[in-house]
Amino acid sequence: MSLGVGIVGLGRIGGGVLRNNFAQAPGGKYDIRVVCDVMPIDHVAYLIAHDSTYGRPPFTVDYEGSDLILGGNRVHYQRVDRRRSPPEDDSFAPLREFELDVLFDATGTASINDFRALVRQKIAKKMLCTWNVNGCDISVVYGVNHTNYDPSLHDVISASTCTGNAMVPLCYILDKHFGVEYARIITIHPALSDQKVLDGYHPSSQLGRACAVSIVPTPTNVGKSTALVLPELEGKLDSLSYRVPTAIVSVIDFTANLSRETSSEEIFELFNSYASGSLAGILHCEYGAWGHQKASIDYQGTPYSAIVLMEHLTLSGGRQLGVALMHDNEHAYCCRVLDVLGVLEKRQ
Repeated sequence: MSLGVGIVGLGRIGGGVLRNNFAQAPGGKYDIRVVCDVMPIDHVAYLIAHDSTYGRPPFTVDYEGSDLILGGNRVHYQRVDRRRSPPEDDSFAPLREFELDVLFDATGTASINDFRALVRQKIAKKMLCTWNVNGCDISVVYGVNHTNYDPSLHDVISASTCTGNAMVPLCYILDKHFGVEYARIITIHPALSDQKVLDGYHPSSQLGRACAVSIVPTPTNVGKSTALVLPELEGKLDSLSYRVPTAIVSVIDFTANLSRETSSEEIFELFNSYASGSLAGILHCEYGAWGHQKASIDYQGTPYSAIVLMEHLTLSGGRQLGVALMHDNEHAYCCRVLDVLGVLEKRQ
């Protein structure tokens, strides 16, 4: 049975999921019936057709009336007012007619009460979101714990975060085979839309500095994202992020104290085994090109959650491990969201 999907929020992730849905299959990988945002429909069509990072999509883009036309497929567009929460916002009521199995929220602004209200009001059977919403029924990182999804128990599902999807597979492998006593996670992340182009006010003052001329330290939830999926690591992870003036591809520098001694050979073999086995398409072991290391831009558009730079893997004293990895923090994450939708489809 085809999964009926709606999307709220057509920013980088919501728009990316919509784009990838029709790029992966001519008629759409899933039945996206309606999409919602605060923008006029012509702005939505314009931003889908003209993407500064990924270029033009591999399908035609147009609109007619209240429909987007993507590769000849019509998707209804509903303009909503996200200044009000769903229980107060009657603009969500028309979504009932689409009989949605899943409403995917990529706004990053809704609360668990908003999501519960939308399920209770039968706007959609399930809610899926792209951040660590407090009180969600399950946080899913595809490839690690997606089999834990239970449709009878889980109505509000988080697809974790882009950095969570990159870090969790690595921590899962290390904790399962060696144990992790402590780890420090440093993410080097491209600038995001909440930052300022020129110096200005921001509730987090450092993010108000001109994003094109500074490396900006800021807190990150990657440790929380990891512990939500791997609760045995709760209290063992510290993290910090640096926002840098690039467009795409994030780096994670990960240092861990392992519970038992190992060797570089054992870790190499383990990572390669998972990359070609149970985490194929999710974890990738990178050895460069013709003996040369690649740059971050070379990983733009890659579908892997985590790309381990094998030449930079270090091990000291048998237990102090250093790992560097990269991932396309938009495209790869959008691929994982579509994978999670596949899990919901199979178990509806």
